[in-house]
Amino acid sequence: MTDQNPLRSIEERLKENPRDKDALTEATRFYHRIAMRGDDIALDRAEEVVAALLRVDGKNAEGLSIAGSLLTMKAGRTTSLFKRMWYAFKAARKLDKAVRADPANVSARTIRAFTALVLPRYLKRLRTAIEDFEYLIEVKGEDPGAMPDEMMPKVYYNLGLAEAKIGNGMRAREVLEVVITKFPDSEENRRARELLEKLRLLGY
Repeated sequence: MTDQNPLRSIEERLKENPRDKDALTEATRFYHRIAMRGDDIALDRAEEVVAALLRVDGKNAEGLSIAGSLLTMKAGRTTSLFKRMWYAFKAARKLDKAVRADPANVSARTIRAFTALVLPRYLKRLRTAIEDFEYLIEVKGEDPGAMPDEMMPKVYYNLGLAEAKIGNGMRAREVLEVVITKFPDSEENRRARELLEKLRLLGY
């Protein structure tokens, strides 16, 4: 596993007090980030610390959303079709529980939005993703400090992608044009141009 040094003090705090909510939150975020890079050891540890966090605070929106994200990762890494479906279903429920616990929680909304894009189509989560991405854009407009600037091209691009996936080509074009106009130097700009070309070929 990489990037272990920043965790030393957190793990020490957890040894002294396994119910330290702040330390559990920091550890959950850290291991989640590493697990997203494909680290199975970090995934296992992330599940441990987020479970501990939720034992301390069962309505912790960020913790619930990360738990859902971890289930999605497990779904993607298993070879069992049954387990993949079960993990995906549980992930969707956990993510919804997170947003119900705190609808204004930006972390929970962000995690649910991006996770909804990769959940199986039969779970019909694309409209949920759209709802969350639009919420994040609205929040950013009202409070510029609510979301990091570097996240916004990703939010707009993935909103356009979700709109395209549900067949709303014209709305997808509108959003993708925003990516091209507002974020000319981003990686999402290139991806937006490619998706716009595909939409053009489909008649949008």
